[in-house]
Amino acid sequence: MKKGKPSWLQGIPIDPSKLTLDELRNFKEADRLLTGPIEGPEGWAYFVRCFWFLTAFAMATIADNRFPSLTRCWNELEKFFMHEESFDDEIFVESWIFFDFPFGEKGQTLLDYFEDFLKQTDGGENFQYFIEQMKKSRLGLYQEILSGKYTIKFRELITGNTIKTFRNVEIYEKGEIFLTRLVEYEGDVYQFGDPKCWPKEFKFQVEGFAREKSSYFDGSNTEEKYIKLMKLGGPYWMSCVTSNPNFPILDPDHYLRYFRD
Repeated sequence: MKKGKPSWLQGIPIDPSKLTLDELRNFKEADRLLTGPIEGPEGWAYFVRCFWFLTAFAMATIADNRFPSLTRCWNELEKFFMHEESFDDEIFVESWIFFDFPFGEKGQTLLDYFEDFLKQTDGGENFQYFIEQMKKSRLGLYQEILSGKYTIKFRELITGNTIKTFRNVEIYEKGEIFLTRLVEYEGDVYQFGDPKCWPKEFKFQVEGFAREKSSYFDGSNTEEKYIKLMKLGGPYWMSCVTSNPNFPILDPDHYLRYFRD
């Protein structure tokens, strides 16, 4: 009896013969994550499950080279950061590419194209809350000001906003500065991906860098410029926290390079 294709191969939305071995491995890994168990609270599990569906869509889009600027962005950041142990959560770098990089003609992100794709499928409404929350998300710089057994209270640098999050990071020092993405699920706030941290003694240095680099972006005040820096400056922050001491610091508007042929 002739065996058919494995289920993960049948689900690839493009011709598998066009894919490299590495790309095929990525699809196989995505299928494992889509169908495997996810530990943690309901909101966290929902976000992660949706993210891996988005990842599968992204892999197909990039493999098909539908958007050359997106392909260039993925290929460079994969080479620079994705093979480092410090970025092995498979969320920190990838989420910036998927949620924040505005490569479309009207500034659309991959999340926007994913939303359009889901409108043509059954069950797409199950992803709508995920899409809405991730569209609102961005990286931020937060200082821990109070910790409980199940929660962490943060104050954001520059904006001064305070927010209480679910404690999905166990080990850190009092007053540490977190570079992280916060997302909300029905009133509970989570850090999406592993945070990058500095001791509290680095607060003024980190805040100074944020104020200085915010000048790359337009805005009526420092807070507006900072928010744009945290939304668009992902590669800059990756270069600041890479474990490679010889890696150069990228410009805050480095993402503009991906639009060049």
